Amino acid sequence: MQTVWYENKALVFASADPASDTPSLHIGSGRELNPAKLLQKFDNRNTLYVVSDDPARTLEEFCDTFRRVEAAGGVVENRDGEVLMMMRRGWWDLPKGHVEPGESHPQTALREVEEETGLHGVRLGEPLGTTQHFYRMHGRWEMKRTWWYAMRYDGQAPPVPQTEEDITAIHWLRGEELWRAVAASYGTIREVFDAYVRTK
Repeated sequence: MQTVWYENKALVFASADPASDTPSLHIGSGRELNPAKLLQKFDNRNTLYVVSDDPARTLEEFCDTFRRVEAAGGVVENRDGEVLMMMRRGWWDLPKGHVEPGESHPQTALREVEEETGLHGVRLGEPLGTTQHFYRMHGRWEMKRTWWYAMRYDGQAPPVPQTEEDITAIHWLRGEELWRAVAASYGTIREVFDAYVRTK
């Protein structure tokens, strides 16, 4: 199974119906899926299964109907075991951004963390995998695949939000406070933290 997100709605590509009463949609090709009509089929739920004989191919065909965007970002931990979280457009988020021409995904992740947080000397850790989500931007649908990395910051400088990217606050969080923020974030961010926890 593979998941694509729209905010907090999970579109799960699978080869069989879910065991629960989660709604499902049986199709032959990912090209049959129109994003706007698809969102109506969630039936007030946050998960919809797309069932086909070849889920990987169906997902790839679905993604091909979008303008594709590549991005990278990170989960930054400091020496006190706190994790950096940002408030962007009213949602808790992690630093990330578009891959520039000629950049590798790790280079993008480090650059975006530095630009969005003002922190220098962040070190790259192990990969945490990728997430995919779609959204509407400037009148067209886009599919963003983000490459995520664990990161470490051992400095003492306070983070500074990049306000031109609509980041209004940055906090170092831990424990219950961190997990409340993660729970109030996007589905992709929760997916990243699941991977992050598995590395600990």
